[in-house]
Amino acid sequence: MSAPLVALLMVLVGVQFAAQAPVNGGLGRTVGPLAAALVSFAVGTAALLAACALGGQLDGLSSIGEAPLWQLTGGLIGATYVALAAITVSRIGAGVIAAVTVTGQLACSVVVDHFGWFGIEIHDVTGPRILGLVLLLAGAMAMLYSREEAAGTPGSAGSRERLALCAVILVVSLAVGIQHPLNSELAVTVGDFGAGLVNFAVGTAALAVTVLVLGRSRGLLRLGRAERRYFLGGLIGTVVVVSSLSAVKVIGAAGLTAALVTGQMIGSLILDRIGAFGLTRIPIDRIRLLAAVALLAGTFLATG
Repeated sequence: MSAPLVALLMVLVGVQFAAQAPVNGGLGRTVGPLAAALVSFAVGTAALLAACALGGQLDGLSSIGEAPLWQLTGGLIGATYVALAAITVSRIGAGVIAAVTVTGQLACSVVVDHFGWFGIEIHDVTGPRILGLVLLLAGAMAMLYSREEAAGTPGSAGSRERLALCAVILVVSLAVGIQHPLNSELAVTVGDFGAGLVNFAVGTAALAVTVLVLGRSRGLLRLGRAERRYFLGGLIGTVVVVSSLSAVKVIGAAGLTAALVTGQMIGSLILDRIGAFGLTRIPIDRIRLLAAVALLAGTFLATG
């Protein structure tokens, strides 16, 4: 499959990925944000376990002992990011978190591609790729700025605290940039679905420990009150993780990040417009349309 077609498919995956945050947010309103993240990972783990069993891929997990420990850290990275985002979103705003995340992921992905780390084919940093990344960053920033202005949801923390929290999110986002390449390396040993299962299982364990240590487990007692649609977050995440395992080998880490970011932003545009999952309805204005065009153009330049 050609790189542009893979990039387009991953943009579509990113569109559905945009629903994960509001879905988890809806669950979080009932059980708390950290408990919601734990439930999301647990649902994803159960779904991938069933997929491995039905697809006859559980045998691949018998080779897990052959994989070096560093290949198992993809789920830990994801869980750390989800936990930090859940804790800080009320202080610095979802838009700021997303903007910092995009910056960190893209920066790390470019480095991974340039040096060919984690088995990724080397993609030199060329003029068109740099232009594509600039368009992506500009489009993401414009999309997020217009959303926060329209929704009136800026962060509430002081400037120093906001900067400190942004720095923490940036560091974790740099690690998120290597999550999919790590999972792809693990897939060589245990298979695609097996790698996805290990990723979610490690993340679930990490979040379970976090929830217990911080005393947030009581929220889980309110799971029965949550609407069933808010349990879909884990299923959405599994689509992203499993599809990314193959895509990263074709379009590279930066290309994959670019495609997913573009899809997420376009998906959020649609979700905001219709006010899905309890989101505030936000009209599609000229700035947001231009931002979407910049994101699409940046994706195809970055994956070329």
